[in-house]
Amino acid sequence: MDTYAFLKVFRRLMLLLNLAICAYISVIFVLTPYRAARQADGLRFARELSALPSKPWMLSLAAVGLAILLFLSAVNRYRPQSIPSPNVVYWLEPILCMTVIFALHFSYNGLLLMVVVDLIDSLHGRNRAYFLGTMTSLYLVTSLEIFPSQLGLVSIAEYLMYYDTHVRQVMQSTISVLSVLNLILFVVYMVLLVGQRTEENSTIRRLNSELERANDQLSILNEQLKAYAAESERMAETRERNRLAREIHDTLGHALTGITAGADACIEMLEISPEMAKKQMQRIADTARQGMNEVRRSVRALRPDALERLQLPEALGRLCEEMQSTSRAAITLRINAENLRLSPDEEDAVYRIVQESITNAIRHGQATKVLVDISSAARQLTILIQDNGLGCKTVEPGFGLRHMRERLRLLNGSLKIDGTNGFRIEAKIPLRWGDEV
Repeated sequence: MDTYAFLKVFRRLMLLLNLAICAYISVIFVLTPYRAARQADGLRFARELSALPSKPWMLSLAAVGLAILLFLSAVNRYRPQSIPSPNVVYWLEPILCMTVIFALHFSYNGLLLMVVVDLIDSLHGRNRAYFLGTMTSLYLVTSLEIFPSQLGLVSIAEYLMYYDTHVRQVMQSTISVLSVLNLILFVVYMVLLVGQRTEENSTIRRLNSELERANDQLSILNEQLKAYAAESERMAETRERNRLAREIHDTLGHALTGITAGADACIEMLEISPEMAKKQMQRIADTARQGMNEVRRSVRALRPDALERLQLPEALGRLCEEMQSTSRAAITLRINAENLRLSPDEEDAVYRIVQESITNAIRHGQATKVLVDISSAARQLTILIQDNGLGCKTVEPGFGLRHMRERLRLLNGSLKIDGTNGFRIEAKIPLRWGDEV
């Protein structure tokens, strides 16, 4: 059984014990005058008291106050932790407790300890300090035997004097044992509560320390990932440049070298043999055509595979479907320019802009909705991508945005970026062949 279960058991034991003590003292106050009256000993009993016996309403007040006190204790005990009690509840229980103690002629003040046990776990900070100070003061004051005489109340000890020595000792011992047992339960409860709070605070400190270490490790890992991503980007850019350089060297370099050499030979042959010069010009033309084919092959190798197999609208639809299926973002594609006649480089630019924009919206902006709108008017193609992501006040172009600008610059296009409300990219490309077929 854990500490929390032990605390619940001790609270219930204290509740039952205080109920038994209050009931026991009340029975003595009620039955003693009744017993004296039945034995025709009422006059002697009254003369031995320092004041008149308590009126019946006093014990009724004790019973009502104790019933309300127990009800509030049960409500506080079974109240969910997420629902705080009003501050008036914290002071209503001590007031009811003092009412019961008064009705019992200050013969028993252990109820104050029960109220401390009942409320100490619900108070925090300054309220707990005020509460403990008040309850300690009340406990010390009510332990003094000044209130019964000052208020004209008859203590339980005077009632017990009516009985013979043996019975009086048994009754007094019963009250004392029950009161001491209540005090022991209170001390054990407070020790367990302090131990539980100490253990919880130790656990919280340990978890906070582990969380700080995890955050430090995560920060280091994030920095390493950023450095790795930057290095990977630089390496990818370098590899792409090297590949393009090799393609240009292997295609245009070879073709232009052959054309230059053939042209020099043709110049020398013009005066010697026009027929041979004509044949040489034919070889130069063949070399140029072969070089052009090689360039076209290289350019086709740079185009997305989707554009090789599908028309631009179908390729964009496939792209949006794939991105939506692999993420939680809802991507809407609207194309109001189905009959465009675009050159391969224009199609490639449109495809790459849409692809990069959706990727950035999901990866960096954490967007859940992306709208892609493509329209044409007045010999101009407009590509609008709007998402509901995080956005940013200051846009720092990365590799993707710089690459967009470079592609659009080659097509005499323009690019506008706005990160104040999600992220918005607007690209415009002038059309070479008009809006429609």
